[in-house]
Amino acid sequence: MTDETRAPLRRRILVGLTAGTTLAGATVLSWLMIDGTVEIDLFSQDIPAGEDCPTATLSPVTPERVRVDVYNVTNRPGLASEVAEELTDRGFRVGDVDNDYAGNTGFDTIIRAGDRGLRQAYTLQQEYSRTYVDIDGRDGFTIDLVIGDEYDGMLPVEDVVLEQGRLVCR
Repeated sequence: MTDETRAPLRRRILVGLTAGTTLAGATVLSWLMIDGTVEIDLFSQDIPAGEDCPTATLSPVTPERVRVDVYNVTNRPGLASEVAEELTDRGFRVGDVDNDYAGNTGFDTIIRAGDRGLRQAYTLQQEYSRTYVDIDGRDGFTIDLVIGDEYDGMLPVEDVVLEQGRLVCR
């Protein structure tokens, strides 16, 4: 082989090694991200802080009047389904159950609601010890329950007191 025929062969080998190394590195990084070993927030966003928290005293509604969508932002598979089942057992009407993305998952639960869903949000908030409400611009009565990495379950039924009170916002 002459130098003229070796150059294209060397180029092919170099391109193949570079592509293979890049693909292997991306694969390993992907598995480490899925596993939770490496946290990279390239495409995620923080849960936005809502407007000022309402100061009015709210009366709870019956759980049957609360439609809640459940979103899991953790790496724990099936958590949204488990929480949705617990909510259903307590009489809440569960809508969407899915995964969501948030850059900051260092919280227990967040309840997202609009102005029309404040009583529903207050009712659901009584089921958890460490949760806060994030007021967003939605129009309806449906609320979202966002489950974070510090989630430790619902309060025992006997500890849930449905009486008038105020929302706890962040």
